[in-house]
Amino acid sequence: MRLEGLGAAEAKHLARTARGCGGDFRRLEPAGAGRPLLVLLPADCRNSFLHRLRGEESLRPLARELERAARAARGAHPPLRLPGRSIPLVGRTIIQGILNVTPDSFYDGGSWATPRRAVDRALRMIEEGADLVDIGGESTRPGSQPVSAREEIRRVLPVIERLAGRISAPISVDTTKAEVAEAALGAGAEIVNDISGLTFDPKLAEVAARHRAAVIVSHTRGLPRTMQKQPRYRHLLPEVTALLQASVRRAVEAGVRRDAILADPGIGFGKTARHNLLLLRLLPVLHSTGCPLLVGASRKSFLGRILGDGGEKRFHGSLAVAALAIAGGASVLRVHDVAATVAVARVVEAVREAPGMRP
Repeated sequence: MRLEGLGAAEAKHLARTARGCGGDFRRLEPAGAGRPLLVLLPADCRNSFLHRLRGEESLRPLARELERAARAARGAHPPLRLPGRSIPLVGRTIIQGILNVTPDSFYDGGSWATPRRAVDRALRMIEEGADLVDIGGESTRPGSQPVSAREEIRRVLPVIERLAGRISAPISVDTTKAEVAEAALGAGAEIVNDISGLTFDPKLAEVAARHRAAVIVSHTRGLPRTMQKQPRYRHLLPEVTALLQASVRRAVEAGVRRDAILADPGIGFGKTARHNLLLLRLLPVLHSTGCPLLVGASRKSFLGRILGDGGEKRFHGSLAVAALAIAGGASVLRVHDVAATVAVARVVEAVREAPGMRP
């Protein structure tokens, strides 16, 4: 466990508790007040460690946070809470189909830019097995330019209004703007997918809370038009985790229920190909957010760096990443190719849940 922001007294007590449970304790760089701390703890001592933390009043919030992280690491997630229903997250990977109603998305820009075509595409994704439909009216691909809230609403609202009464699958709106979220949730959307982690528009979390909507918080470094200009991290995983944890806190403080939050590491948003690969390899560590994980790596450019550019090559790479993400504990996959990803998910789940052989 890597912990940050503890005071001197709490850190001292934490060290004593860890060593009393057979573990160890390290102070990490940079030196000084509030420097990160590393707790090394045998797996079989976790319960006694948490029990001792709960006995110290100042460390009880930390104990609760660690318990949530431990449950997340075991995949013991409660159902995702929506305004009037919930989605089970245990035993079956949720597939979120991407529906971009923009003229400039990196993969299918302009293909579904009219309400009629967008609705037809959504219905097709449902037939292919999509559990959620994610509708976006502003491209957030690297280098993209922003559009006004008015234009974004003009693009997404007719589609949401037509779909809300026709499909049983929940609709999410892919936006960073409170005004767009307000209109979309009022029209029938139940989830807000914010690639900024609730940082671009501080009012968005309040809007989601008022509508009792679920929220997807993502990690992003910089704005879409500049985020791929030499992205750098001193410590990739701790920095991504810290921002996601801050986004979760921001949502909870605004009134969003904790069991209505998904965390997305933001593959491709302010990250190099190497950053993306490391996050996927170390995905289980991100369970420290205490929230179910969503991974959206479908058709992204880092796959072209590995396999060479071309739609079919990125398609095959996307399926490989989907399998790895599920194995790493992802609860939700955000994808373009619904039918193929559903097939991959069902096979990975079957392998994971195959009964062991008796001796």
